[in-house]
Amino acid sequence: MTTGVAVRRADWNVDRDVLRRVRERVFIEEQNVPRELEWDAADADAIHLLAEDHRGEAIGTARLLSSGQIGRMAVLAERRGFGIGRALLDAAIDIARKEGRYSVFLHAQTHALEFYRKAGFEPRGETFEEAGIPHVEMEMTLGIPFDPQPDAPKEVIKAESERLPYEHPALADCDDEVRMLEGKPAIAAAVLDLCEHARREVLIFAQDLDPDLFDSTALSEALSLFARRNEQANVRILVNDITRMVRDGHRLLELSRRLPSSITIRVVHPDMRDRSENFVLADRTGLVVQPQYDTERGFANRHDAPLTRQFGDVFTRLHDRSLTDPNLRKLTL
Repeated sequence: MTTGVAVRRADWNVDRDVLRRVRERVFIEEQNVPRELEWDAADADAIHLLAEDHRGEAIGTARLLSSGQIGRMAVLAERRGFGIGRALLDAAIDIARKEGRYSVFLHAQTHALEFYRKAGFEPRGETFEEAGIPHVEMEMTLGIPFDPQPDAPKEVIKAESERLPYEHPALADCDDEVRMLEGKPAIAAAVLDLCEHARREVLIFAQDLDPDLFDSTALSEALSLFARRNEQANVRILVNDITRMVRDGHRLLELSRRLPSSITIRVVHPDMRDRSENFVLADRTGLVVQPQYDTERGFANRHDAPLTRQFGDVFTRLHDRSLTDPNLRKLTL
């Protein structure tokens, strides 16, 4: 995402014109879908989703029908490639799951098959034409929601009298200002800045805790200080692959072993390792996002609660099914 983006549930009666503008640009103007095919009676009863940037400008849409079909997935051409379509799709799936559906389906344009495969959809049937464009029907089984167990009681790190004051303002007091990040040093600096401002919670989702971004003395000291300042401090880290950090050593791994009641590292379930970004969230308010972990671009905002909540929902979903690994607990001293 080139800027902070929030996905919200739209009201067709209120947001109709905005939804139509996005869909007309994508389907009618860009893909030459006949106007009479784009608009149908299903819009009045569908659940609509709208992606908006930090200025409130509409940049993407999707809808969920009562049949369980997800459709009208549209992202403006200049905003593609930054995870906005995936955020819309995830939001639609979350709504369907909360409604108790066992599955959802969609008609995928053939060029987008891999995008939907990565999200968990599987092809069903042969290729067919819809509005003159080749499509394949795809389905996703939602399964039974996982009910996480409550966290174990946390041990006290420091007595109140021993805790140190914060040198930075709380994230909630910071301005809503998106900063574009180019290069790993800039991303690492934004992560450090966010953690230095955190008061209660830091959530890190990273493919393998890239040492260029997360294995620094400054970040380790910032999180250690964060844990010592507040007995309720909570740092949760999710990774897809622990091989490199265990093999080569990592400051955050060492820190989690020293402060296991405040800092935990868990492994994403194998069935859910399809996300391509790294992100760090703090106090449900601030975030740093690297949309593609293998590129050196990202953005940060100290105060974007809607988008931070969106990524927080993703983190919770992954954390609920995450795994422990004995290699993370083993002391190597």
